[in-house]
Amino acid sequence: MNRIELVFCLVSLALTLFLAALDIVIVITLYDTIGEKFKSYDSIGWLVTGYSLPNALFTLLWGRLAALFGLKTSLIVSIVIFEIGSLIVAVADSMGMLIGGRVVAGCGGSGIQSLVFVVGTSLVQERNRGFVITVLGFAFAIAFAVGPVIGGALTEDASWRWCFFINLPIGGLALAMLAISYRPTDIPLLKSIKENLIYIKDANYRQMLTLPYWKSLLLFYVFELDFVGFALSSTGFVLFMLGFTFGGNEHSWYSGTIIAYVTVGGCLIFAFAFYDFVVLRPWGKRYGIMEAKPLLDWSSCSILGLWTSSFALFFCCFAFNMQTVYVVQFFQLVFNKGPTAASMHLWGFLIPTMVSIVVLGKVSNVTGYVKPAIVAGAICGVVGSGLLTLQNNHSTTGQTIGYTILPGIAFGSIMQNTLLSAQIQIEYTDPEFHRKFIEVTALNTFAKALGMSFGGIIATMIFTNSVKNQLISAGLQMSGFTNVEDLIASRAQNYDGKDSQISVIIARAIRNVFYAALGCYALSFLFSIFTSNKRLIRPPKSEDLEQSYTEKTQENSLPGTSASSD
Repeated sequence: MNRIELVFCLVSLALTLFLAALDIVIVITLYDTIGEKFKSYDSIGWLVTGYSLPNALFTLLWGRLAALFGLKTSLIVSIVIFEIGSLIVAVADSMGMLIGGRVVAGCGGSGIQSLVFVVGTSLVQERNRGFVITVLGFAFAIAFAVGPVIGGALTEDASWRWCFFINLPIGGLALAMLAISYRPTDIPLLKSIKENLIYIKDANYRQMLTLPYWKSLLLFYVFELDFVGFALSSTGFVLFMLGFTFGGNEHSWYSGTIIAYVTVGGCLIFAFAFYDFVVLRPWGKRYGIMEAKPLLDWSSCSILGLWTSSFALFFCCFAFNMQTVYVVQFFQLVFNKGPTAASMHLWGFLIPTMVSIVVLGKVSNVTGYVKPAIVAGAICGVVGSGLLTLQNNHSTTGQTIGYTILPGIAFGSIMQNTLLSAQIQIEYTDPEFHRKFIEVTALNTFAKALGMSFGGIIATMIFTNSVKNQLISAGLQMSGFTNVEDLIASRAQNYDGKDSQISVIIARAIRNVFYAALGCYALSFLFSIFTSNKRLIRPPKSEDLEQSYTEKTQENSLPGTSASSD
């Protein structure tokens, strides 16, 4: 790949990632508008959860699909799914349809967020991966910065539906650029398309009616795609998060429903790990069916440095999502600012994030050091989160900006360098380097997406329960409201000032969210200490292993089909 093709490909990847990240935050300012539109404030939290939850759960599966069918095919399919989900949301005529569209978009966005980093970092040598991650991380940070502003502006001046219609032309442009510029094999694009069309025309479809075909298909799903493990993990995480979503809100924490959600969900997550680590691979060997390929392969997951970096990232994203969402909510609910004006306060986080991404990308490229940036970022996160707990209903804009600078630096530092730390755990000489490289990148993205998802759900749970408990302690009744969401939605029409009793209660509830974020950054710091000391290296020129990696593709396919061309 020449320099022009590399630049063109990186632009398409950055644009694609920008869209997927934009969909995470663009809805922050749409809560009141969509809740009023569909008269369903009690389901409004699923605007974020409906996207972020499948975004996390499908990450590992996309890594497996990419190893089997090729990076290009998998990434293109994920973009198409994302676009379909965006269209469903844009034309939704009910809250159920809207949430369903968010789930579809989340499935596609999961593949985008996972695979763009795999594709991007596979284009260059190891020492230059920091530059690629800088470019992609910059796109991610810009999306977080402008997303709420775009959402607020479109909602106020046009329609909330344009927040999702906008994905269609931009996504189409990114898809076309990617299809033209990214060629992981030496086969020209038109020749590759022609060969696949010839195969489809000449394929023997009669075999699809035979029992052996369906048997081999079942074995493929069980042992190659690990659908059993995927079902266990997805169901477990969904139940676990539902427990925290409804706990203390629609059901008492001591109710059988919440206990069942959390207990069964936790058991299924444990069963997923046990199945992938202990059961699946020996089962396949025992029956001599085929080599099993778990979503979580012990050969990769047994690397301590991979887990420490993943947990440092998980708790960082957990805290960051809590802080960004509720800084916006703070200015909307306490100071009664509009969506656009409230979302502008996110720049206090995101300018430092973008600066740290650029600076540390250059540092890692020159020095090869990764761990010091992770530890320093975690320290900034702890100190900055402590400052953010000082926020109250008398805080000025200047104070808020000051409080958010260090958490912004922390997010940029940890997000970028934990990915590098995970990738350098896999040696070039490993015979399964290609597969493991994709898996560790997918696991890192899984940790990021899961942290964002948990952060949104736990923050809402803390805020909701904190408001309820304070109302009860103050002897106030929620007369005329069925839940806290209804109470909040009414403040724009019945705002009673930043010094009112309700404003003080809301400010304290948000501060409790920030205390939880502080605890998350403390855990991120703890794991950062134990991250790997490995450095980025330049591969020997004589071996040119990185070039070999970029050209290598898997030739596996569904039973009865030919190999993927990419």
